[in-house]
Amino acid sequence: MKLTERQTEILKIIIDCYTFSAQPVSSKEIVNKYMTDLSSATIRNEMAALEKLGMLEKTHTSSGRVPSIKGYKFYEENILKPHVSSQIKNQLSKVFVDRNQSIDTVIDQSVSIMNEILKLPSVVTTFNSEDLLKRFDLIQLSNDTAMIILVTSNGMINKNTIRFDHPEQLEDISICIRVFNDRLVDTPLSKIQPKLNSIKEIIRSKVHEYEFCIQQIIKKIFQFNQMDIPKTNVYGTKWLTTQPEFKNVEKLKQILTMLEDTNVWKHISYNQQNTGTTSITFGDEIGNNNISVASTMINLNNQKHQLSVVGPTRMNYAEVKGILNFIKNEIEKIGSK
Repeated sequence: MKLTERQTEILKIIIDCYTFSAQPVSSKEIVNKYMTDLSSATIRNEMAALEKLGMLEKTHTSSGRVPSIKGYKFYEENILKPHVSSQIKNQLSKVFVDRNQSIDTVIDQSVSIMNEILKLPSVVTTFNSEDLLKRFDLIQLSNDTAMIILVTSNGMINKNTIRFDHPEQLEDISICIRVFNDRLVDTPLSKIQPKLNSIKEIIRSKVHEYEFCIQQIIKKIFQFNQMDIPKTNVYGTKWLTTQPEFKNVEKLKQILTMLEDTNVWKHISYNQQNTGTTSITFGDEIGNNNISVASTMINLNNQKHQLSVVGPTRMNYAEVKGILNFIKNEIEKIGSK
């Protein structure tokens, strides 16, 4: 859809004003502050045209207009120019110069600074599907319990306690661990499940109690429906209460529930990887019209960290995308060294 140059400028002004005030924008405000050479009648006509095109909405409590989701999407695709001030760059750069810190620490500190700047919460989602299984260990804890430890290439440690009734079952556990180390080490997590069928047949031929091995060992250890779930860390939820959109308790509950929903972050990740750029997911795409999510993917060897900022639809997209781009670029530079 094409807008005239004037309509585009008015839409941008309304979005900018609404971002900072959270109040409907009137034609009088636009004339007094931004387009002093035009009359209020001319601005009203243009606003009416933008409303007819679905770019603006009229509220019941004011004669002013607010941007619609359609207006925001047009803004993101055609108007928005990400930016980050030198002051913010300097603030974040203090984190990136310390080469003794781990990537996880750098990400944590960057996100904390970003939350303080934007006054919005963030979510870091770590995807481990390309990680490799590196080792299985068995530790006997008592006469009837043992611990199986699984270690992945990114340092994830998965511990499972197994109970057994007699020495033959402990021997079966030991046999399973040897088979796992022989057959599964250096296999990506995403490819473990297809290998398990052949491994089960090997185990069947070697152990005393096959059903014990299946139920108590294999099914318990290889819960890839859980291991494949991305690890999600939520930062700065306290900032939600500073936003007028979330003063309502029910709306606040909705967004807090969404922050913990890994399916949302998987959906955003899928879109993110398709675009390959820092992108905006609007609330209508994830079942919550009150919010938007700006996200970028930080690619580090076999691990990906999706960094997302969550806020009201009127968030400052130019600043948010600018900061996300800066953090992504700086952390990927560190990871490549």
